[in-house]
Amino acid sequence: MYIAEDINQLKQLFVTKLKGMLSDDEMGAFILVMANSHQDEFLKSELDADLKNTFSVLKSKFSTGKIKAAADDVAVFERLLEVDLDDVPVWQYNNIGDWEIALNPIRQLRPARAASQILSSIKQPYDENKFHFNKPFLKPEILWEGKYKGVNSRVLYNKFPFSEYHLLIVISPENNSSQLLTQDSHQYVFSLVEEMEEKFPGFGIGYNSLAAGASVNHFHFQGFIREQDFSIEKEQWHHNSGEFEYPLAVKSFSDAGSSWQYLDQLTMHDQAFNCLYRKGRCYVVPRKFQGAVELPEWLNGAGWIDVAGAITVSDETTFNTIDEQSVANALVLLKQ
Repeated sequence: MYIAEDINQLKQLFVTKLKGMLSDDEMGAFILVMANSHQDEFLKSELDADLKNTFSVLKSKFSTGKIKAAADDVAVFERLLEVDLDDVPVWQYNNIGDWEIALNPIRQLRPARAASQILSSIKQPYDENKFHFNKPFLKPEILWEGKYKGVNSRVLYNKFPFSEYHLLIVISPENNSSQLLTQDSHQYVFSLVEEMEEKFPGFGIGYNSLAAGASVNHFHFQGFIREQDFSIEKEQWHHNSGEFEYPLAVKSFSDAGSSWQYLDQLTMHDQAFNCLYRKGRCYVVPRKFQGAVELPEWLNGAGWIDVAGAITVSDETTFNTIDEQSVANALVLLKQ
């Protein structure tokens, strides 16, 4: 079994593990649960009472210096002290022409980590001293781990999610591999999406190379559950045999073999890229290195979901005023 038997069991596991993570002494866990609870009304209603109770205790302990936490978590918590949790909305969506815009206010609290670094190569050595997914303090954030088809996998919550039922999928975490795609892992994920989509309708996986939105240099993918198509999947685009050119140079593949040949070439040439794996399909988007061009604030740190045409913003003004051409123009800036 991979994670759960079906979609209902997966969603119930998702909620149950989040509830169990809350503690009067764990500031980081509170932040993770709160960020995940605002994905939709179901998750918010299931977690709201527990979150408020935990927040009240944490505030009291924090004000008297009775709780210790990582510097990143303290910075986030101090900002949360300025808001009423009831005023934080669940994610909202607008379809603006070809693009989807999501309002996710909590996302702005996320530490940048490597996603803000200016890199000159997608090939960087793994560094045990930097953040990675084998850190002992991350154990409570594990949704599921086990072996599937001979490969060890660890599935964690995303602390600041930006896609529905957002998961961090760490393949063979014991290998301490850097964020560099290999043929075996690519083929494994391609087949995993094809198989799991039957159990979890809408299941897909995204991948960011370094210098293309990856914020952790420890080999991982990002899973999600989303039944509706991304813009990049629509038939109108040239890469899907349609009439119109996508703002980025997209390659669409229906098998793992031919897609790997292309990905291997990108890796050999040290080319930054994003991937989107959907059932029977892999979209590959070569793009400029992060930091190579000046982007609008709402596209900084752009990764697989942004190049797929789903843009996450964290302020309501941008959400209400952004227009179709602005999104297209911004994506063009990333075109390699």
